[in-house]
Amino acid sequence: MAFKDTNTVLGLPPNGAFQAGVSDLDDGKVIEQGALLPWPSDPLVSWVYYDCTVGVMLDSGIVVHNRLPQVNNTPDTLASCFLDDPNLETALGGVNLRSRDQYTDIVQRMGHSRYWFRLWGQALRVGLQVPIPAIKTIGGVPAIPYDRNPQWAFNRIFPGGNYAGVILWHAAWSLWYTTAVPPHSDVFPMANPAAHISSTSVGPGALGIQAPFSQPDDDAEKSVPPVTGTKFSGGFQGASGTKFP
Repeated sequence: MAFKDTNTVLGLPPNGAFQAGVSDLDDGKVIEQGALLPWPSDPLVSWVYYDCTVGVMLDSGIVVHNRLPQVNNTPDTLASCFLDDPNLETALGGVNLRSRDQYTDIVQRMGHSRYWFRLWGQALRVGLQVPIPAIKTIGGVPAIPYDRNPQWAFNRIFPGGNYAGVILWHAAWSLWYTTAVPPHSDVFPMANPAAHISSTSVGPGALGIQAPFSQPDDDAEKSVPPVTGTKFSGGFQGASGTKFP
């Protein structure tokens, strides 16, 4: 289809000063260009989410040696019914822990205790990468990297979006540790490192916790508190005996 001038189609002079469909108010300049908006560049306020946990595993060094079976019993099962049971809807029971076997195994200590500690978590931060944390001591003794479970971590640009146009960094980490000597302290690493809450923090006191309360109204004014006392014909007598008109 051949292109036709808009003014011609609308019956206006082809060379007229006004052209239909073209605004004469916007000169094409972007008035917002060069106008910058502040973003939270202060590292203290750049955190969106932070979760850090320390878990522990213990190998007590105890080994249970299986004896050769003395009787040929029906194999044990955790099931309590068959899948094709016609009365499955009305069957009772849950996980079956009743053993048909008969045995007494040999318990032997084969080594000393071994502790493993895992530090893992993830975080979101605006504009700045997330430092990967580490452990110096645990249980009162030095923490040693346990490389049988390799450490891994990453920092990436969060694929789920951004923070008002600013890059949002997403990090995750998993670091394993052990100890060369037995731990001797009950003080565990911080229960919430982000909030600096120690594992020894105690709960609310015996008197309870503070009930929620509202802030005073912006237009509130201080006034004399209500006075308690006994009313009489000449006015008001306070508890201390002072009379008020």
